[in-house]
Amino acid sequence: MPRLLSIILGAIALIAAIVGIRSLMPGGDETPNVTADRIPTLDKALPDSPGQHSGTVIFVRSSAERRTLYLSLGGRSEAEIGEIAFGAAGKVTATTVKEGDLVEAGALICGLDVDGAGAKVRQAEAVAARKREAHTSAQARFANGWVSEAWVKAARSELDEAQAALEVARIEFNRTQAVAPFRGVLEKKVATAGQFVSLGSPCGTVVRLDPINFIAGASERQATQIVQNASVKVRLQDGTEINGVVSYVSRVADPRSRNFLVKVATPNHGNRIPVGRTAELKIDIGPGKAHRVNPQLLTTDEQGRIGIRYLDVGGVVSFAAADIVEEGQDGAWVTGLPDEAQLVAEGQEGVRPGMRVTPVIRDDARPSGG
Repeated sequence: MPRLLSIILGAIALIAAIVGIRSLMPGGDETPNVTADRIPTLDKALPDSPGQHSGTVIFVRSSAERRTLYLSLGGRSEAEIGEIAFGAAGKVTATTVKEGDLVEAGALICGLDVDGAGAKVRQAEAVAARKREAHTSAQARFANGWVSEAWVKAARSELDEAQAALEVARIEFNRTQAVAPFRGVLEKKVATAGQFVSLGSPCGTVVRLDPINFIAGASERQATQIVQNASVKVRLQDGTEINGVVSYVSRVADPRSRNFLVKVATPNHGNRIPVGRTAELKIDIGPGKAHRVNPQLLTTDEQGRIGIRYLDVGGVVSFAAADIVEEGQDGAWVTGLPDEAQLVAEGQEGVRPGMRVTPVIRDDARPSGG
C-alpha cells in the first residue's frame, strides 16, 4: 500500500508542474490557428490567394487532327567552296577563264610553265606507244614459234617501264595545272599571267551553286525528329518554293548555340539563288497529330519558350510549350498540347499560368481563338 500511494502522489506532482509551466508562457492557453494558401493534394492556389482570377475566362475548344507534320526552321543558302592551289613552283601562264565563268570539273584555271613539263609527257606517251607495239609484235611472233617466251617477257618489261615513266611525267605535269575540283562558278582568280608562284600558292576559288545548300540550326528535340533524305519545302522571301531533301544532320551540337547543324540540298538551275539568301525550311517529319490555332494565341513563358495557355485539371491555367509545324492563311498548326484541349481565347493577356479561373467554354468552327 505505501508503494502505491507514493506512485499516485508522484503523478499528481508531475501534472501540477506541467500546468504551472503552461500558465507562465504567453498565450499558453490558446490554440494557434494555421492557414495555408495551397491545397496539399493539388498544390493549387486557394480561392482567396493571389492566384485566383477575379472573373470568368473564355476558353475555346480544340481537337487535334492527324496530318503530315512539318518542322519549320529558318535557314540561309550556302555553297560548296573549292580553293584551288598550285602543286609546284613556276611562272603562271595565261588562261582564257575569267571570274564569273561556269567551269566544268577538271577545267584548267591556272597553268605553270615549268621546264617543258608538257613536252615530257608527250615524249613519254610516244615511248609507251612504241613499247606497246613491240610487245604486241612479240606476242604474235611467239604464237608462230618465231621467238622464245623470254623475248615476250623482255618486251613486256620494257612496256611496263615505259608506262611507269609516262605516269610519272603526267604527275609532274598535273602539278603545274591548277584545275577546278568540281563543276561550278569561278568566284575569284588571284593568280595572273607572268607571276612567279611557289608550291601551295592560291590560284582561285570555285563555288558550286547547283545544287545549293540551305543550312539551319535545330534544337535537340527538333534534331531527333529529322531524318536523312527527308523531303523539304524551301520558301524564299519572294514567295518562291523549291523542293529539296535533308542531306546532313549533325551529331554534335554547336558548343555556343547548342543547336545541331542541318543541311538541305536543292536544285539551283541557272545559279539563280545566290549565297546568303534567307528562307523558311519546312521539313517533313512524318504523320502525327496537331492543333490548328489562331497565331494570336501563341505566347511565351518566363524561359522564352513559345507555347499556348490551356485549361488544366482543377480549373487551373497551364502552359504547354508548342512546336509550330506549319503556318498558313487558315492558321498555325502546333504540337505539344493534349489531343482535346480548351485554350485561353485571344485578348486575355492578364491570364497567367497557375491561376485558378472560372472557365467559359466556347465552341468555334474557326481556327481556335479566331
